[in-house]
Amino acid sequence: MQERRYVRGIIATIVVLAILCGGFLVLNTLQGPKLSSATVDRTLVTSQAGQQLRLFANQNLEKITAKQVVVKPAAPVTVTTAGQVIAVQFDQRLDYGTRYSVTVTGVRSSYQNQRAAFHYSFSTAAASLYYLDRADPAKGPDGLDTVVRTGLTGSASREVYSARRIQEFVVFSGLIAVVTIADDGTDRLDLVQVSDPTKVEHIALPATGVVEKLQASPDGTRIGFVFSGGGVTDGLMTVDLTGTHQVVPVVGLDGQPLQVLDWLFLSARPAAATGTTAGASAGSNSIVAQAADLSVLLIDPKNPTLVTPLGSFSALEGESPDGTSILVADPLSRVSLRLSDLRQTRLYTHEVGGNQTFGGAMQLLADDNGQRVSVQQAAVPDPQTGAYATYLLYQRGSATTRILFGGQDFTGSIDDFSVSPNGQYVAIATVPDFASSVSDGYVHEPRATSVTTIFIEVATGRIVRSVAGFDVAW
Repeated sequence: MQERRYVRGIIATIVVLAILCGGFLVLNTLQGPKLSSATVDRTLVTSQAGQQLRLFANQNLEKITAKQVVVKPAAPVTVTTAGQVIAVQFDQRLDYGTRYSVTVTGVRSSYQNQRAAFHYSFSTAAASLYYLDRADPAKGPDGLDTVVRTGLTGSASREVYSARRIQEFVVFSGLIAVVTIADDGTDRLDLVQVSDPTKVEHIALPATGVVEKLQASPDGTRIGFVFSGGGVTDGLMTVDLTGTHQVVPVVGLDGQPLQVLDWLFLSARPAAATGTTAGASAGSNSIVAQAADLSVLLIDPKNPTLVTPLGSFSALEGESPDGTSILVADPLSRVSLRLSDLRQTRLYTHEVGGNQTFGGAMQLLADDNGQRVSVQQAAVPDPQTGAYATYLLYQRGSATTRILFGGQDFTGSIDDFSVSPNGQYVAIATVPDFASSVSDGYVHEPRATSVTTIFIEVATGRIVRSVAGFDVAW
């Protein structure tokens, strides 16, 4: 009798549990799919386009379209669905230190028609940057130059690496490459660990000489520079950081080391104009170089046979943020050259206050529905006195011009400028009073001891920070 009661109790318990499980299953089905987790790299979304927010559901899902996704603040996206994953890809870089909310409506399971909405919010990383603070030579010949890391909010900063006579540097994940000038005027190239600056690896150069135009590839696997030592080893060089760290010359169409006037790593590797080069996402190590004969070439440093001529131009100045176009110049104006088909679009400097403008260095920010957005240095003559005023201009399309910095009352000079990878800020290296400025006396590319970098928010023109240094690396 007792055994029968025990068995009946067990059976009753199983039946109740089965009913409950069935009820939960039915309830879960009626409620539709749920968001179980999400992942996004809060730093990479500010520095590289094409980064993804991945939303993971508890069920396989029907296809989601971009129309079902709302991002606040607004940002263009591309959406794909695979199994239980919705991939929201941000087509442009996001702003620093900003909270974004993403809502996906009409999410439907592959098994039933009940729809649900997914909501997810995240904050992007604050801006982090590096700059070079050189010692004042007036205080003695043995002063140390310092690479400093800081942000755009507050005044906190950290000294990353110090050495005598730092010429230039570039930053990688966990590493910085630093060029220093020896007592004989020749250069030294070192790799320094950010976490432990006492760990320094010396890179053997082809000969005794000078390193200039140092750059880091967006994918973090290479550094490149122009080397000159007065011998056959001169030219554009790269170092593969995933290999033996040896210096390798970049070769031109003739298979010889390439003598260049200027060069850059592309932010992305688009299809070449010949249609023979496959596309790739942002973060490549493809090179665009202007040779000594003014020809501009697209080069794959991993495959020396892939050298694509892009045309002949008087200058190579930069690229679009997505790497699909480069900025070149001819005797008439600056030109945006689309790499996929070599289509040229002329870019003219706008007038300021109805006065003629002479354009200088330009950096493209975006191509918004055919309206090219740029920041450009310009000189504007006073029609009465003939004196020139220096400006930094924000330009959109053929009509909009906004002054970001400078003007008639600015008595200093603009040495150079760089825009943050997401186009949110511009760093302007200025000499506040050019007439009284003093050079630091470096052998090549000397700078004024009073050089100051000012950071301006592009959208508002607001000055957010200034530092005593230059050569900003975002």
